[in-house]
Amino acid sequence: MTAPSHITTERVETLEGVDALAAEWTALENATPEATGFQSFAWCRTWLAVAGDRAQARVLCVRDEGRLAMLLPLQVERRLGVVIARWIGESMTQYGDALALPGEKRAQWIAAAQAKMARWDDVDLFALTRLRAGGVMSDGTVAGEPFSAPYVDLRASKPKRHKSIERRVKRLEAHGAILLEEAESPAKRESVTRHALALKRAWLGGKGAYSAGLSNPISEDFLAALAREGFLRANILRVGGEIGAIDLGFVGGGAYRSLLGCYDDRFAEGSPGQALTGRLIARCAEEGLSAYDMLLPADAYKSAWATGETRIEARFLPTSLKGHAAAFVFAELRPLAKRMVRAAGPSCARLMSAFSFSRRPASLSPSRREETAT
Repeated sequence: MTAPSHITTERVETLEGVDALAAEWTALENATPEATGFQSFAWCRTWLAVAGDRAQARVLCVRDEGRLAMLLPLQVERRLGVVIARWIGESMTQYGDALALPGEKRAQWIAAAQAKMARWDDVDLFALTRLRAGGVMSDGTVAGEPFSAPYVDLRASKPKRHKSIERRVKRLEAHGAILLEEAESPAKRESVTRHALALKRAWLGGKGAYSAGLSNPISEDFLAALAREGFLRANILRVGGEIGAIDLGFVGGGAYRSLLGCYDDRFAEGSPGQALTGRLIARCAEEGLSAYDMLLPADAYKSAWATGETRIEARFLPTSLKGHAAAFVFAELRPLAKRMVRAAGPSCARLMSAFSFSRRPASLSPSRREETAT
C-alpha cells in the first residue's frame, strides 16, 4: 500500500542526524499525550553518545506535509546471526513506543511507518516490546509473559499509609535524623548515581539475581551522563547524615518514573527504601505531578503502594524466516527460561544472559573519576 503523497518517511542513522532533529523531536514529544520520557531526545541521544559506534541508530521519521508527525527511535543490532531492530536504550528503556501527534491521521502514519520498515531488507525482526496499553503502537497484543507496571495516581486519592513501615522507620531514627534530599550539582548527581549502582549490583549479587539493564556495560556511564545533564534525579534518604537509600528517576509525561531504587544493608531493618518511597510520593504530589510510576516489574513492595497497574504489551514483527525463529525464542522460549531459572534458584541466574538482548558488546565512553558519594 502506497502512502499518500503528503506523507513521507526518512531514516536517520548518525548522531549528527539525531542532533539535527533535536528541536522537532522535543516538540513532538511534548505534543504526544502518551509520552513517558523514555523516547525523549535526551534519553535516546545520551544512549547513542555513550554507546558510540556500537549502537546503530535507525530512527524512523514520518512527515506529513513536511512536519514531523511521528518518530520511532530504533536501534539495530545483530544477535546470533539475526538482525533485530528495537527501541533505543533497551534494556534500560522501560517503556517502548513511538512519538506521534494526536489525531485521526495516526493510522495513516503508522501504516506508512510499517510499510517503510517492511522494506528494510537488512532487518529480520522488529521487537516492539514494553508497550504500554493504550500507547501509540499498542494494539492489544501480549506476546510472551504478561507484565504490568504499578503506579500511584497522585490526583485520584491520598497516598496510602503503611503503619508497618512507619514502625520500622523508628528503627532508622535510632541512627539519627532522617532527611530527604536531592543531589543538585552535576558532579554530585553523578557520584550518587554511581554509588546507587554499586549498592544495587551488590544486592543483586547477594540474591543471585539478574538484571538485563544493569548487566549491559553501557548502563553505568549512560545513567551517569543523564545525571550530569540533569535529566536524571538522584534522590537520597539520609539516616544520621549517611546515605540510607537512593532513588534514581526522572519526570516524563507529567509523571515521576522511578528507574532504580537501592539501600544500604546497614539500615535494612528499618526499610530505608520504603521510607524513601513514601517521602518521594508525597513530594511528587506536592509538585503537582500526575503519577508516581514504579515501572516494571509488579513486585510486591511496589504493589503495596500502587493504586493501579498499566498492562505491558509486546509486538514481534518478523520479516524473514530467521526473524520468525527469533520471534518465537523471545516471545515463547525466553519467558519459559526465565520461569525455570526463578524456580531453580540463584545458581541458575547467569543462564538468563543467554536469552538477554543486553549481552551486546559495547564501546564505553571514558569513565569519569568516581567521587565519594557521601
